[in-house]
Amino acid sequence: MRRLQKAASSLGARLFRQQVGMAWIGNKVERGPGVKHLGLHDIVIRNARPFHAGVPGMSDLGGWVPVEVTPDMLGSTVAVCAQVEIKEGGRASVEQLAWIEAVNNAGGRAGIARTEADLAEILFR
Repeated sequence: MRRLQKAASSLGARLFRQQVGMAWIGNKVERGPGVKHLGLHDIVIRNARPFHAGVPGMSDLGGWVPVEVTPDMLGSTVAVCAQVEIKEGGRASVEQLAWIEAVNNAGGRAGIARTEADLAEILFR
């Protein structure tokens, strides 16, 4: 992922890590009533509630790629949404494929990259 992120920067794009998942938040308790012996890597969370980050199916990397628009738009450069799902051997989930399709249908650039060549194809097609 880092290799492809660096490759995107060298191509002029900017891609950032997008975390998707769930964690627990609340009040961390280290000592007190009801807290017995904790293991080295254990904590107790009181009033725990789930914290969801990202959108299910959102790509691993997201950002933009600069695109020079046509002369009828005065030759300005705009940032086009870019979403890259990194896969080393596995398959994309249904949610990930839907995210990629939605971005592409909206005029962005999205796809699955395993190599630098895949990445360049997604960003500069």
